[in-house]
Parts: sequence; structure tokens; C-alpha cells
Amino acid sequence: MKHAACHFSISPLTRGKTAGAVARAAYIARCRLHDERTGQTFSYVRRGGLLAEGAVNWVTGIERLWNEAERAETKRNARMAREIKVSIPAELPLDEMRRLVHGYCCNLKDRYGLAAQWAIHAPRFHDRSDGREVERRYRAGTIDQEEYLRILADPERTNLNFHAHILKSVREKDSDTGFFGEKIHSLDRGPGRSSEFRDMRGEWEIRTNAALQRVGSDARVDLRSNEEMAAAGDAPVGLVAQPHVGPQASHGAAPHYAGRVKARKETQEHNAEIWMAWEQRRALERERARLEASERIAAEREAARKVEAAAERRKIADAKTEQEARDAAREAVHSTSLRSGYEDVIAMAQRGEKMEMPEGQDVEIDPETYVREVSYTPFKKAIKVRRKAPVRVRTRSG
Repeated sequence: MKHAACHFSISPLTRGKTAGAVARAAYIARCRLHDERTGQTFSYVRRGGLLAEGAVNWVTGIERLWNEAERAETKRNARMAREIKVSIPAELPLDEMRRLVHGYCCNLKDRYGLAAQWAIHAPRFHDRSDGREVERRYRAGTIDQEEYLRILADPERTNLNFHAHILKSVREKDSDTGFFGEKIHSLDRGPGRSSEFRDMRGEWEIRTNAALQRVGSDARVDLRSNEEMAAAGDAPVGLVAQPHVGPQASHGAAPHYAGRVKARKETQEHNAEIWMAWEQRRALERERARLEASERIAAEREAARKVEAAAERRKIADAKTEQEARDAAREAVHSTSLRSGYEDVIAMAQRGEKMEMPEGQDVEIDPETYVREVSYTPFKKAIKVRRKAPVRVRTRSG
């Protein structure tokens, strides 16, 4: 079953088009950071929803990390960082979410030598006032973290969109100086370089599915497009990409968002019908293949039985003595010796007649569940009876 948390996107942070790496880092970490290049201070302390955060390949704080990243770029249209946004399955515990995101960032560091900041954010509430109240109570300490996470995982109150932001540098971190060095050009967009992004996407998919397996979930994340899955035979042809409506449309903040919501619902219903028909067709194909395999296995076993029966007849007919014939008849498993007696079996073999199983013993079997019965001869356990010794009576002599 395909999991709903199948979002993975990479976007660049370019100078002149965005507020900068420091501003984005402050938003991701829900904290207050100062941009030394512009002199601005960005604060997102009052925004809630931060569940966990961390940094990889950097130990002196995220403010210095992204100020150094900004200082390393001199062009006015330079790219300072890249941001990866990923969805996280809601059934994963918070510790598993931390392990998943931090481990993925460590893989990026080992592979490219970059520095990265990561943060896990909570899903949005259907009712914003409900979300503000829950966040206020959580900060005040009237509800603990366990209760807070239980509320976030309630589909009646949130959209279950647990997600992570990963902000990674575009340059390698020099392990000797502690500053940024050469740019990682293999991650730049261009002909022949899309394989790096596919590898990064595939690494997240593998790690997420491993986490789902650890918690006992049967669902799996598949980040391929509808066309890629259909070409591989893992999805039906004709699926339509679901339009993105954004958080405002999800909350229904304005009437003009109703068209987007309606279009998304129609797309979901269309895809659901195609998936249902495809699954039913696959189920019929699997059942037909199972029946064909069962018939083939049954035919192979029947042919093998006939070969063994012919060999048993030859062995009985070729016996030189009556004792050899009786022994061969006794060992035969495809004869009627248990009902007709060994003499009849020997006579039939010598006349060249076929020895078939008696009526009522040929039964239809399912080769997938067939277990050969083992016959045995019951025996009686010998019971030793201990006899009592005779009682001697002494008499007095007169």
C-alpha cells in the first residue's frame, strides 16, 4: 500500500529572490537570528509547531553557520543554500522521526561534505483557534509532550502533515579550517546532473520505508511520478497529478479557494476509481495464475505418481522369489495392498495390470497447502503386572 506521505522537494535559496539563508534558518528553527550582511534580525519565536531540530557537520550554532555561508558568496545573484522539504509518516514516533531526519542529513554530509540544519514541524490544525489554544497550553506546561503529540496525530483535529525542513549548504565545509571551501557543482541543475537528485530522493525513500517497517506498518513511500510507476507496472495508467491548493485553501479562508478544493476532490475521486479497477484486475490475474499453477503442480505430481507406480509393478513382477515379491508389494505405496492383500497385488503385477488407488482415496488437493500423510503402525505398550507374594500364616503347634 502506498503511503500518503510522499512529498520530496528541493528548492534553492538565491540572493535577491529570497530573504536569505539566515532568515530561512530562523523560520525553520522558530528562533531569533541576526543577519550580519544586511543588519536585519529575524524572529519567529512566537510561531509554534517545532518538534525537534539539529545540525550536522557544524557545532558553533546555526547563526554563525548561515552567516558564514552568506559571507562565502560574493555575487548578487549567488545561491546561498538549498532547502529540502519532506513529508514524514504520522505513525512514526517522534524518536523515529528524529532518527530518520538526522540520519539522512548525516548521509548528505558523508556524501558531499556539506553542513546542514534540520527541523521537524508539526501538522496544521483544521481549526486555527484550536491550534493556537493547544500551542498555548503546551508552552504553559498544562499539557505534556505525550498529550501534545497525541493531539497532533488526531486526524479529526490536524491534517497529519508531519514534515521536515533540511537547509543544506552549497559548499563543502573544510575540516581543517572549519570554514566553507569549494562549491559542490554536482548538485547544480543541468544536463546529466539530475541523477544526483534522484539518488537523494531514493535515499530518503529507502530510509523512510525502513522506519515504517521498524514500527510494523505495511505502507510504503514511493516518490516516483505516476508515469514512472505506470511504466514499471506498479500503478495504473491514467492517474492525474493532484493539484496543490496550499494551506489557505485547506482551511477555507476565502470563498475563491472553493474552486481549488473542488478540483482537488474531483482528481482524488478520479484516481481512486482507477486504482480500484486496477487492483481488482490484478487480483483476478493473481487468482488465475494461482489456479494455473495449482493445475500444473497437480499434473506434475500425478505424472510422478504414475511413474512410481509403474516402477513398483516392475519390481514386483521381476521378483525372483515369493518372499521378494511380498516384500516389494509391502513397500509399494501406490497399490491396494492394504485392502486387497499382497497376493492380489503380486498377481496383478505379474499379469501386467495397472494398480490404482482404491476408490475413495483419490482426492483433489491444493498443492500450496498439501502435506503428505505419514502412515504408522499403532502398537500396544507392554504393561508389567507385579504379582503380590502369597501371605504365609504361621500356626502354633499344640
